[in-house]
Amino acid sequence: MKVLAILNNGFEELEATGTIVTLLRAGYEVDLVSDDKKLKGKHLYNLQLNKTFSDINYDNYDLLFIPGGGYVPSPKTNEAILYFYNHDKFIASICSGPTYLGKLGLLKGRKYVCFPALNSDFGGTFINDYVVCDGKLFTARSVSASILLPLKIVEVIEGKTALQKLRKQMEFLD
Repeated sequence: MKVLAILNNGFEELEATGTIVTLLRAGYEVDLVSDDKKLKGKHLYNLQLNKTFSDINYDNYDLLFIPGGGYVPSPKTNEAILYFYNHDKFIASICSGPTYLGKLGLLKGRKYVCFPALNSDFGGTFINDYVVCDGKLFTARSVSASILLPLKIVEVIEGKTALQKLRKQMEFLD
């Protein structure tokens, strides 16, 4: 499984790293991309990425991951979201990330969760939970779901055996 993670200036570090590292532990390949190779997180990180959107072919990826952080998505971010959605690929987003999907009209008729204070009338059904999966769309509530989101992704895509193996590797108690 190959994942494209979009990190924009102001991304929430724990949402990004918790999800990405857990997916890496599950054996997923993850590429980080941004509009700019120099990137600043919301709280702490300054990163130097080796890829920008011009280096990416979306066809090479199975899942798009969008952490929150309160940044305004760039046109390239929106383009990636729409590409993955229109090509029936997996999309995972957390905290404010699902609101970007909602503003693009992609939550209409869907079950979802996002940071509750950011919820608006996106035309779908807000579910008061940590992680919601509706088809190929995964949404997560907040930074508190940074491990629960990738666990749900692994469970849905790889199955219960892969989930149990990952949980054991991480010493994740029931």
